[in-house]
Amino acid sequence: MQLEELWEKYGEYGRFNLSVLPDHILKQGVRVTFPPRSVILNRGEFPRYIYFIETGIALGTRDYNDGNNYYYFQIDTESGCLGLLEVLSHQPRTVATVVAGTEVTALRISSAVIYDFIMNNPDMLYRCLHIVSNDLYQRSGSDGLLYYRRGIDRVRYYLVQYCSLHGKSGQPVSVNADYQTIASNIGVSVRTVVRSIRTLKEQEEITSIRKKLLISPEQYQTMLNAILPLIHE
Repeated sequence: MQLEELWEKYGEYGRFNLSVLPDHILKQGVRVTFPPRSVILNRGEFPRYIYFIETGIALGTRDYNDGNNYYYFQIDTESGCLGLLEVLSHQPRTVATVVAGTEVTALRISSAVIYDFIMNNPDMLYRCLHIVSNDLYQRSGSDGLLYYRRGIDRVRYYLVQYCSLHGKSGQPVSVNADYQTIASNIGVSVRTVVRSIRTLKEQEEITSIRKKLLISPEQYQTMLNAILPLIHE
């Protein structure tokens, strides 16, 4: 049998979401809802629970050691759950802050329950091996999701995350970061940031009042909708 045929044979092991959990595990979960921009996981906290996404989209960010650059990742119903990586790697601190990009409904299950289930179920171990290997491959091939993106899309990523981390649901967000800070965080020149901000103003995706950037909930949603197809690629 050829390798490609084996890949196809075992292709179903690429999923680790609600659809693969048996009833006796599902019954131990608690359904929770997070409004847009609310924090689901805080970086550094103990991974006490794993969240399996039922509806909506969660956005995450990770920092490099110098604190300057970060990239985004996205979790939805298909891609599965939050907190699994920390549990599998025996890490006591969550590696990323994760916020609700849209309203998110999730099944919250004790990490101990999920870990014990995985370690006693070879099929689940196969799934985890596939997920972790694919994640490592993607990160080896690029410097995060921003690597090949246009300057304006990188700025959108920054502003969406800024709103998610600093805003309150239903309220406009004032962006206090200057252009140099934005440029340093997303790996582009200040000139690119200036040009991108100008375009976003013209397209009414952001507003400028007394040299301060202001983003309404509707503008946040417009920018989020613009970057989600890029995350899916």
